Amino acid sequence: MKRKNKRAGAVRGIGIKWNIFLYLLIFATVIAAVLWLCEIVFLDDIYKNIKINDIMGSAEEITEVIDSPNVAEDISEITLKNDSCSMVFKKKDGYLFPIEPIYCNMAFGECVIHNGNRMNAESFQRIYRYTEKEGGEVFVTDENLYSLITENDEGEELFILIGSEISPVSATVGTLNKILIVVTVLLYALAFVLAILISHWVTKPIRNLTYSALELAKGNYNADFNSEGYLEIAQLAETLNYAQRELSRVDSLRRELIANISHDLRTPLTMIGGYSEMMRDIPGENTPENVQVIIDETNRLTSLVNDVLDISKIESGNEKFEPAPFNLTKSVESMLQRFSKLCEREGYNIEFFCEKDVWVNADELRIGQAVYNLVSNAVTHTGADKKVVVRQITDNGKVRIEVEDFGEGIEPSRLCDIWERYYKVDRVHKRAEMGSGLGLSIVRKIMERSGGGCGVSSALGEGSLFFIELPEYQFNRENSNE
Repeated sequence: MKRKNKRAGAVRGIGIKWNIFLYLLIFATVIAAVLWLCEIVFLDDIYKNIKINDIMGSAEEITEVIDSPNVAEDISEITLKNDSCSMVFKKKDGYLFPIEPIYCNMAFGECVIHNGNRMNAESFQRIYRYTEKEGGEVFVTDENLYSLITENDEGEELFILIGSEISPVSATVGTLNKILIVVTVLLYALAFVLAILISHWVTKPIRNLTYSALELAKGNYNADFNSEGYLEIAQLAETLNYAQRELSRVDSLRRELIANISHDLRTPLTMIGGYSEMMRDIPGENTPENVQVIIDETNRLTSLVNDVLDISKIESGNEKFEPAPFNLTKSVESMLQRFSKLCEREGYNIEFFCEKDVWVNADELRIGQAVYNLVSNAVTHTGADKKVVVRQITDNGKVRIEVEDFGEGIEPSRLCDIWERYYKVDRVHKRAEMGSGLGLSIVRKIMERSGGGCGVSSALGEGSLFFIELPEYQFNRENSNE
């Protein structure tokens, strides 16, 4: 019970739907917080910086049009556009002359430079000298006044004064607060609705895939994974559909394996038990022939169990391969001797053709097992002539062992499946064609681990040719010294 609770707790947590919902609400909160900060904390500074930039921009535009034919109209347009007032003076003999500006524009009521009570000829002269002392450009924040000394195209020195009114922000903050409250409420409402809709749209195909995956986990291999939705979800659905097909196929092969192994185990066990009882109970039945039957059936059981253990160890990676140079030709010849009694007793004819001895660098035991499985498979499926041909062929630094039978052959559509675990071309179980369906799968795994390859070619009614291929071991000086 504790283990189940632990596993159940591992999958607990907030679903993607509520995660999306939470993230959108957090996003809305951040946006609302930024708006409130901009209004309450930074609004006054933002407004002043904007007005200061407008004033300085007006001065720059005036310097650009100071020599244009319609300078008065241009300056008037600039000051009105930027909601500012301006005066332009011309310098003569060290003083601003005439004391009245050559250009004067007023965009609003009493401003600093048009305030007669505060500004006179001496004031303008004082501001000019201060600007000249400060390098030709001054901005007085408290007065919202900007002064600039420049020249026209004729080399005459000009003095530009620009003033602007910066209204108190506090007068509008109350109104903005009310508007912002409404905006915040609408923002949260919109975020809430969007969170629900988006989380539903995004998670719906994922929920469907989850339900189908649960059905698949329960053993329902007909579960369908809908591939509609976003690209990633469609790719996941395709992957799950592929997994579903493979699991269904493996389950079918597993059921067939159990049926085949059950039959293959039952038959030799029955015969071993029957012959043993007969030899025990009936006088004179303890003959070499009966003993041979028991030995043969025992060998069948051993072969079946070994195949299951071998494929399990190879696939799990627990089987260690120890490559070393060995004479492949001699190894194949030695292995074929194991079929000599079968050839004598049942009339099989196994021929081996080779031109020379060839060496390879691999695990001799496992390569021998691969060749044995191919020959055993050929013996099982050979034709009425009971002939099997084994060839050794070398070409371009590679050596190939071919095993050919002359039986019924394999349909082209089934050639890709014969290397799979538990697969049998003939689904009808026959005593004479006994096997677990693991032999060829073991061959493929061995060759993959050995850095080689395997293949098959077949034609219906003509037989099949299986082969394995390995790099030929080349003896060089270093190897010779060894």
